Parts: sequence; C-alpha cells; structure tokens
Amino acid sequence: MEINLSDMVWPVCLLRCNEILARLQPGETLSIIVSDPDMVNNILLLIKSQPDLQYNKARESGSYRITINRMGVNSDGVAEPVREDICERS
Repeated sequence: MEINLSDMVWPVCLLRCNEILARLQPGETLSIIVSDPDMVNNILLLIKSQPDLQYNKARESGSYRITINRMGVNSDGVAEPVREDICERS
C-alpha cells in the first residue's frame, strides 16, 4: 500500500499516518510519501514508538519515501518477521 501525504499539513498528516499504521497487519508493507523534512522526523518518532515496525527512509526527487513493514509478535511478545507458511503437496 502507498499513501502520499505531501499535500497535508501538520498535524493532519501525522494523524492520518497514525490511523493507517494502526490498521497495518503483520506482514504488510506501507510506503508513505512526504515532502516536509520536519514531518518525516515526526513520522519516524511515531514509527520508533512501535517496536513491531521496521522502516527505511529514502530521498526521492524533492520528497521522502518511508517504507514500513509491520512484523509479527511471537508468544513471548517479541517482534519478528512474518513468514509465509509453505504448504506441502501430497
């Protein structure tokens, strides 16, 4: 999934980002495009507050792309990458 928050002002941009992150399921990836560097820092603070999120930030022609992956949480409460089960064929 990809969302472009470049035209949104603060705090609407951050609220929208938080809403979408809350719906992100384990194993899903989200790309957020933002143009304001201060907003990038605020989004990264939001992401870092959730230990089951991994992210990568990249600069792209006047804007930033933040790619986020929600990991699964094991029975001990530790975040880990989601693996797809491989079905055996008989």
